Amino acid sequence: MDSASLLRQHQLRATRQRIEILDTITKLKLDGSIKNICGQINDMDRSTVYRALNVLYRQGVVEKIIGGDDQIIYVISDEKKHYVKCLKCGRIDEVYSCPLDERLSVVNGYQIIRHSLILEGLCEKCRQNN
Repeated sequence: MDSASLLRQHQLRATRQRIEILDTITKLKLDGSIKNICGQINDMDRSTVYRALNVLYRQGVVEKIIGGDDQIIYVISDEKKHYVKCLKCGRIDEVYSCPLDERLSVVNGYQIIRHSLILEGLCEKCRQNN
């Protein structure tokens, strides 16, 4: 789905800034830190990027993942994506299956619309270097 359609699906106006930010996040994949997003977008003030990301996060268009060095990484929301993070080097990879997908519909009286899951451990490279 293109960025403009994604924004309209979440009842947001498809502004040039929002589209450019989402396109950049998509291009960066799991490397979408503020620094990297701003580094890719030359004609947008950093505060504009922050404000837009806050709106996109509140509306469920993007998710925040805590990456290496406790840096926030922005990714496009997808209820089927989950992540695993190495506690030593900070590497993040997608996990393509989730045992919770079939089991979560109502929890403690909440109807579950979406969920995110971040598993933490040591990647193969870091395990070998221990």
